[in-house]
Amino acid sequence: MTTLQDMLVLADRVPWVPQGSDRVWFKPLRINTTTGRWTNILKVTESGVVNRHRHLSEVEGYVLQGRWHYLEHDWQAEPGSFVFEPPGDVHTLVADVDGDEPMLTLFTIYGPIEYMDENGELAYVETAETKMKRYLDHCRDAGIETVDLDF
Repeated sequence: MTTLQDMLVLADRVPWVPQGSDRVWFKPLRINTTTGRWTNILKVTESGVVNRHRHLSEVEGYVLQGRWHYLEHDWQAEPGSFVFEPPGDVHTLVADVDGDEPMLTLFTIYGPIEYMDENGELAYVETAETKMKRYLDHCRDAGIETVDLDF
């Protein structure tokens, strides 16, 4: 039986994990490998295109700091914005970093993400399992104690 204490994650005990670039990081808060859902904070430290991708399930995001937009849409997400992304939408995330404050957005992803290359072809699929592996590998390589995030 899960108790409230079992579901508490102190974010300052979880490291920032590289997301394939030295300017894009994620801080995992929950990675449920049974349901395929995960919650993390995305951090982007420099302006520019982050990636083009398609979600196979819905995504919810809440902007904590900074700004970002999708090339395919005519809005800009800023602090306090809540973003809902329907399944199947293909979009290209562009961070609009101003000064030294990185863009920070809390995302909950409900299933796989298909990352596209510059030709629109499938380059990589991110799942709860691959996200967990990225987190565990980073902690192992950096000598950081892991936190149980699979709940």
